[in-house]
Amino acid sequence: MTTMELREDLRPFRRRTVVLFVFVFAAFGLLHLRLADLQVVDGVEWRNLAENNRLRRLPLPGPRGWIYDRRGQVLAENIPTWEVLLFPNEADEVEATGVFLARIGVSDISIFHQRLAERRIGRMAPLVVGENLSWEQVAAVRSHQSDYPELAVVSRFRRHYPYGELTAHVVGHLRPVSKSEVDADPRLEPDAMIGATGIEAAENAFIAGSSGERWVMASAVGRQLGVVSESEATPGHDLGLTLDIELQRVAAEAFGDQAGAVVALDPRSGAVRVLHSAPSFHPGVFGGRLSRSDWEGLLENPAHPLQNRCLQGMYPPGSTIKPFLALAGLEEGLIDPGETVFCNGSVVLHRHRFRCWRRGGHGFVNLERALTESCDVYFYLLGQRLGIEEMASWLYRFGFGERTGLDPAFEAKGLIGTPEWSRQVRGTPWYPGEAVSVSIGQGPVLATVVQLARAYAMLANGGRPVRPYLVSPPRASRPDPVVDPDHLALVAAALEGVVHGPRGTARSLGAIPMAGKTGTAQVVRLQEGVDSKDLAPQLRHHAWFAAWAPLDRPELVVAVIVEHGGDGGSTAGPIAGKVVEAFLRQRIQPGVETPPPPPNQPTSDASG
Repeated sequence: MTTMELREDLRPFRRRTVVLFVFVFAAFGLLHLRLADLQVVDGVEWRNLAENNRLRRLPLPGPRGWIYDRRGQVLAENIPTWEVLLFPNEADEVEATGVFLARIGVSDISIFHQRLAERRIGRMAPLVVGENLSWEQVAAVRSHQSDYPELAVVSRFRRHYPYGELTAHVVGHLRPVSKSEVDADPRLEPDAMIGATGIEAAENAFIAGSSGERWVMASAVGRQLGVVSESEATPGHDLGLTLDIELQRVAAEAFGDQAGAVVALDPRSGAVRVLHSAPSFHPGVFGGRLSRSDWEGLLENPAHPLQNRCLQGMYPPGSTIKPFLALAGLEEGLIDPGETVFCNGSVVLHRHRFRCWRRGGHGFVNLERALTESCDVYFYLLGQRLGIEEMASWLYRFGFGERTGLDPAFEAKGLIGTPEWSRQVRGTPWYPGEAVSVSIGQGPVLATVVQLARAYAMLANGGRPVRPYLVSPPRASRPDPVVDPDHLALVAAALEGVVHGPRGTARSLGAIPMAGKTGTAQVVRLQEGVDSKDLAPQLRHHAWFAAWAPLDRPELVVAVIVEHGGDGGSTAGPIAGKVVEAFLRQRIQPGVETPPPPPNQPTSDASG
């Protein structure tokens, strides 16, 4: 084949090669143009989308331990819930985000702004802006995720208190952690909830879990692309209390709408069975990051529902103090049980007439009758013999004037006035007549309900000091009695007569096998001839009653105060009686289980 012929044969292939080359060149040209368009024209948009794929840190709160009563009834638990987190650094229009959340009912716009304003941390950390979401609200947030990529829905736990107001002052409630607490402890999450009052606060270190964290990659529209790393949260420890929820309920129902407190404990050990303060509050309102206006409303409530009257309320003990001064007189050898004093209704001491509560007087009374019928004149004269220093010394031995240790952070000390106290605190001299008032539990002497319960536990257990407790018993110890058993037996017999004697001040409760003492704490000084029942309710006396049962081997001590209740035997006494009766029924039927909260009992919820 000649060269000419070979060229003729290759000519078609050359044309095809040229066409192919032109096609490839054109394709590369188009690709180059598209790349240029992406880089130059759409480059900013695509670069923003790529850069907006970001890492998010999601805190994983450690669930708090559950709290139980002595029979295993749940007092505080955790329930799964949904929350909305806001990543402030990712929000272009925070105002629009707040409006959206308000529109779907997740967060009130004012609360949303309040949380933003009170943010204690940098903009990188998420902020809880909605709790306890319904399924509809979860769906609404997720369906608008592309519009509000700065939001994230997460599953968490909320704190739930099945008995609501009934245990609010015992179990307590939660509060948001403060900035200073976060700064001091890096293990705390900025949006954590910690114990504020009650057992939730006192045992927070034991109940609280340890947080974990999850690092996720999120897309530009807020969609989670994957988990980068994760460390699990550690749950807190469960806690059992000595509280008896059945007796607690009986005390609350007996109180009704009155204000005051009930404390019941085992005199043998100090284990607290009842700790009821009225009025109360719903602990769950604090879990949703309480608004400032709601918080101020609670603080300004004239009924003071936040005050734990068992521990923080200080009242003149009235005649409930008389058994301890009787023991002081016996121990000091200043009185003889058979010695009589004539009460004609009053006595003049230090140029002042001090009146007995019974206007016509009691006639001749010995120690037993003075306690059983609560004769003031007898104790005025006893106080004169003892003097304020001796009275104070003996009252301290029974635990007055010092905290019981049940809740040191929130417990009041009470007061025992002395000349030194008067100089240091009041800046005035001590007046002799003040000691006379102290001898019947009036004047500069104040006690808490838990102090009185502890003191009466000593009367019931043979005179041994006890420390009230709700969580764990103190170190095993059996302190020596502070009084002679024979003297204690005399006083105990008189207090049995208060309930079962024909002239006892609590004889209306005679069907209940208990011993006790009534007391009246004056709120205002009455003018002669004025009956306290004729006063306005807020000016009426406080009513006390303290008792123990059963009579032979006491297992329960109850102390009750009814604010402005008037007569202790008719108002505070019946409340204590119902608690004692319920306790005695339990002894007969120890296996009876406590029923769940009634359907009409409101429950309370709190995040944590």
